[in-house]
Amino acid sequence: MAGYAVLGLWGATGLLYLTTETVHLDSITTGHQDGHQKIRRQETAGAVHNSLADNEYRRNEKTRLPPPGSGISRYDVSYFASNEPIEDRHAEAVLPVPSGYWSLFGVYDGHSGTDTSIWLAENLLPAVTGALADLYSKVNGANSIDLAHQPPPSEVETTLKNTFKRLDDDIVNAPLKTIFSSNSRHAAVTLLAPAYSGSCALLSFYDSQSGLLYTALTGDSRAVLGRPTRDETSNLTGTYTVHALTADQNGWNPSERERLEAEHPDETTVRNGRVMGYGMSRAFGDAVLKWSREVQDRLKREYLGRSPRPDLLTPPYLTAEPVVTTTQILPGDFLILASDGLWEALTNEEAVGLIGLWKDMRSPGADPLPVVPSELPVPQTERDGTVRYRQWGAEKRFVSVDENAATHLLRNALGGADSDLAAALLSMKAPRSRVYRDDITAVVVFFTEDNRRGSAQN
Repeated sequence: MAGYAVLGLWGATGLLYLTTETVHLDSITTGHQDGHQKIRRQETAGAVHNSLADNEYRRNEKTRLPPPGSGISRYDVSYFASNEPIEDRHAEAVLPVPSGYWSLFGVYDGHSGTDTSIWLAENLLPAVTGALADLYSKVNGANSIDLAHQPPPSEVETTLKNTFKRLDDDIVNAPLKTIFSSNSRHAAVTLLAPAYSGSCALLSFYDSQSGLLYTALTGDSRAVLGRPTRDETSNLTGTYTVHALTADQNGWNPSERERLEAEHPDETTVRNGRVMGYGMSRAFGDAVLKWSREVQDRLKREYLGRSPRPDLLTPPYLTAEPVVTTTQILPGDFLILASDGLWEALTNEEAVGLIGLWKDMRSPGADPLPVVPSELPVPQTERDGTVRYRQWGAEKRFVSVDENAATHLLRNALGGADSDLAAALLSMKAPRSRVYRDDITAVVVFFTEDNRRGSAQN
């Protein structure tokens, strides 16, 4: 508990209570304003489509400007629902610590309901923060308040992995003792709701003192880093390189297939890219693929549980243990975190190129005309394996008209410059909408353009 004591010294204890949607621990807010949402009368149907679409795209956008010294100049958040209610959740926190700031960003892509993603939005960031505080306190001494020493990156990675696994155990297994000691079906249904539902989790942790970004993924959400390129004289070229920080964890991933085959050698766990019928190979919750048959039989008999699957032989089939990467952040880098709904429409290169385009459009005299993917400021080396624009029978044409960078990504993942297609997609209601688009949540984090990172106490 030393870490929580240190958090108390920092005056940050009260900052650990998160809402189910998001938490913002900074003091300056810009972005979406009601006055920007007014629908004006237009003479053409296309213009009306644009105005109505603007309202929908921008309904859930937020922009935050963290404090100086955090190493982050700005971050933008936006989401758009397909399911009713939306199964995605997100959470963000910028925490002052004596050595600088810790910034955490989480995207939780729920499935089979909202219970697990809501639970994660409420609990994952506080748990990770507490575990990191314990680690940093151990490295610096229990009574240290300056955190002058950094733990090895491998220990931070291990801490993130252990915290993810512990929280999944809290979801899946911890309630069983309470339930089996009671006769309450109501208690069982309530306590096990996050276990029967499921969610992916994507979390990034940035330490301003070291400039290191740790990214942990459980599931098939994705994190991509954009980096400005420079010529031999260190001048900016106006283009960006793409750095994938995560790999989708599903049945198409060779390393995931190998892991599952090693853990379940006499079973066929992967068919057509799906793991036991699920789209991802790692997840929180989804206890029907983790509990033993004996546990599920008892839950079925006594507590309104579900019948065990016939092919349930050697559970668990899914794990919540994340794959963690560590990246040294450089001036001008930006981070894109998004649920898989975005990546069904945009490649990594397109997403980075679109943020590059968005940055360019902030310059005076920028041309607002639509662009095609080959005109984005990023090298085109990635094969376009996305599915949505092909499903819609449309060509990709992108546009930059939004002040919020995350909304900019959502717009271009949902029709882009084709206002008629966008209006059609946005007007669909659940359950039909789910055939044509998924829930989408995007977070875009802009790191400072220089190396100035300071103490929160300065």
